[in-house]
Amino acid sequence: MIESIGSKAGIGAVTPQDRLVVPITPASPAANAAARPSEAVTRQLELSALAFDFGKAAPVDEKRVEEVKRAVRNGTYPVTPETIADRLLALKLYWSPKK
Repeated sequence: MIESIGSKAGIGAVTPQDRLVVPITPASPAANAAARPSEAVTRQLELSALAFDFGKAAPVDEKRVEEVKRAVRNGTYPVTPETIADRLLALKLYWSPKK
C-alpha cells in the first residue's frame, strides 16, 4: 500500500536546523586525480564523439555530384530506358543484376 507524504508518527516535523548548509572543503589533489577519467576512457570518448560526427552526414563525392548535375543540365546524361526498367524490377524483387 502507498503511504501518504505527510509527517508520520515518531518522526518530527522538519526544523530549520535540518536545512542548514554545511560548507564542503576542497578535495586534495590526489582525490582530484582519482576523479579524472583515465587516458583510455578519454580516448574512447573522443572516438565516440568522432564517430557520432561522421554519422551526421553521408559521405558524398561532391565532384561527382557536380558532374552529374552538369550533365543533366546540358542534356548529356545517359538515360537508358532498359537499364532503368531493369533496376526498378531488381529493386522490386530485391535482386542484384550484377550477380
